[in-house]
Amino acid sequence: MEGVYTKKLTCPVCKSEVYVARLKHGAYTVISRDSDLHPWVNGINPIYYVGAICENCGYAALESHFEELSSEEIKKLLPLLAKKRLAGVKGVMEERMWEDALYVLSSVFEQYEIRNTDPYNLGYVAQNMAWLYREVKDEENEQVWLEKALQYYLKAYESSAQLPSTLGEAGLGYLIADLYARLGNYRDALQWASRVVQMPKNRKKVLFDQLSRELWQDLREKYKSTFQEEKNWRTTVRTDVQKTLQGKGILTTTMDSLIRNVGLWASGEIVQDLQDLTKEDIEAVASFEWFNKLMEISSGHKIIGDIGLAKLLSSGQEEPAVYLMPERWPEPPGMVLTDQPLSSGKKILWQGYGFVKGKVRKLFIMEV
Repeated sequence: MEGVYTKKLTCPVCKSEVYVARLKHGAYTVISRDSDLHPWVNGINPIYYVGAICENCGYAALESHFEELSSEEIKKLLPLLAKKRLAGVKGVMEERMWEDALYVLSSVFEQYEIRNTDPYNLGYVAQNMAWLYREVKDEENEQVWLEKALQYYLKAYESSAQLPSTLGEAGLGYLIADLYARLGNYRDALQWASRVVQMPKNRKKVLFDQLSRELWQDLREKYKSTFQEEKNWRTTVRTDVQKTLQGKGILTTTMDSLIRNVGLWASGEIVQDLQDLTKEDIEAVASFEWFNKLMEISSGHKIIGDIGLAKLLSSGQEEPAVYLMPERWPEPPGMVLTDQPLSSGKKILWQGYGFVKGKVRKLFIMEV
């Protein structure tokens, strides 16, 4: 088929060769996008080619993660795959139709839920399912899958899941706002759009800043009463933050720094955490002291780890490398930003409180 080529993968369950159809550059042209980024195209529909499936055993996953399967995950999937083989696994041709896309994506979603995989990937698959139903004007099923996408995206945001670099925290926040609006929950849509708009510029991409502002403005104009609720909420949050900080003897300028650097929504979310901190610790959180120190220490060094955070720093090639929020201690020598408890044999370069990945944490920058 013109515009399509195949890539050979190996099924991690049955070890069969799996030939996955992929689109060539120029196979389609995007004519327009819906507010939730659904593409309307001329040419081959790219949504039809999301996901891969083994025709021998029925194992299915997104192509980028197809060969990534642990032995524990295989055990979880075996009962389902046994049933699929008894019922007969459907083959998918190189030229996919709407029904093929629905079959593959629903298989991926079902297996991802059984595997308890990353919530962002579950949300992404659910959103693509919703788009398939939108294209055939099945509004009822579209709404069902938009709701599933929303719930998994919320889990991804709350758990600080690893996100595609093209999306990031701001992009996910924007999608959550848009999905709330599509599901008729305009109050939460406004609050999430506001959350993205208020993010510091170094934490969001221009595209999602613009889209969030447009969505926020559109909701304000269409739903005045809901906007008044959102204004009342903003006032309430600001008052709560102000009371907490004033009780610690902290100046309004520090509160303004906190809201500017963290965002109003996040400031409201961490009020309880701030109550347990000293005045000096709160001032450090508000000023992003941890980040300024990290920039100073990491300047010119190779940076490894958290992709979103790494993009905010100036990476170089100097050794030792700087590891950002690693799950386990790296081999020495190295420098580490971590919220893990201290252990012996490590030199502390800085320690204090900071707002990272949606939470106030006790942070350490140390040598290993």
